[in-house]
Amino acid sequence: MNTEDTPLYNGIPLEFSTDPVYIKKSDSIFIEETLTHLLSVAEEFTKQALKDPDLLIQLGLPPDLPDEPTPLGFHIPFARFDFLFDSLGTTNESKLKVLELNTDGTSGFNTSEWIGEKANIPDEENPNKDLSKRLYNAILAHSPKSPEVVLLDLENTETNWEQRDLVKRWNVFGSAKWCDPISKNWSPGSVIYRRILSWQLRYHQERFNSFLNDWSEKKITVVGGWSSDVGMSKVWPAITKSTEFPETRVLNKFLIHRLRDEREKWILKGALSYAGKAVLRGSDLSQEKWESTLTRILSETESGRPWIAQEKCPIPLVDGKPCELGLYFLNGVASGYMCRWGHLDPISEKSTEILRPVQIIP
Repeated sequence: MNTEDTPLYNGIPLEFSTDPVYIKKSDSIFIEETLTHLLSVAEEFTKQALKDPDLLIQLGLPPDLPDEPTPLGFHIPFARFDFLFDSLGTTNESKLKVLELNTDGTSGFNTSEWIGEKANIPDEENPNKDLSKRLYNAILAHSPKSPEVVLLDLENTETNWEQRDLVKRWNVFGSAKWCDPISKNWSPGSVIYRRILSWQLRYHQERFNSFLNDWSEKKITVVGGWSSDVGMSKVWPAITKSTEFPETRVLNKFLIHRLRDEREKWILKGALSYAGKAVLRGSDLSQEKWESTLTRILSETESGRPWIAQEKCPIPLVDGKPCELGLYFLNGVASGYMCRWGHLDPISEKSTEILRPVQIIP
């Protein structure tokens, strides 16, 4: 396997297959319309939360979170809904269940594009055709006169291959480069695609002063602002009670009594978890470990580091193995699919899923 050509994660080649997972056109229309509406719900909830410090605290966020949208008015310019879809469901509600929304450091655009290219999916049936170029144009739309598009992240991030490949693809049709936020290696007026996570910026503020100062002084345009953190929090579905999600509840002492007796039914997630970190399945734990975990995370929730409990959903099978999908959004528009297949554990940097292309068929 040529690792220079194959997507890597943390320096290790990603497992993939060129066998497509097929989605009927009618199903893709239903999925995209449903999740476009749900994204608008998240946008409206974001506007509400940014005016309410107490609500931000419930979400696990700073009460003084800056409320500025992007120049195009979006709080969530880039996103990916991770979801399950079972075409055999008897109702729309039983067909589609959303697991979470990713808005901070959203990844996988060009990796999904790459797999579609390898599979030679016809253009008219390939939802990820030119996805890297569409991402570039979506970034540049926020500042069309910018001299360059800059992808900003830490040097040793696990998705380094993906980010370097993105910049290489972008330079075919525009000016782009990769920067570490400590370097100040960007031009005045640059438009920045922020992949570095918000918590990293908060935790290392002194280290990243140059970037944070240029951002606050509007010397650069940052696409992926602080306000996207609201959508990233796993708590908002518990507050909005959106029916597209499985039952999702914020931990409290009353819920704990129920969870103790329903260990197999629930998954626990840290409010600001990502990449499968701080995700615990009750079915993986002994009853004793489950109860001690509930006690610990209830204490964390009450101390301002909230956790949620989400009802465990059966994962649809494709070719006899579990299949989880992702739908990308660029500036509010559904724009491509990710497919992770064959995993047995919660999706994370340690799970064993295989990436497959998605093909939309009549």
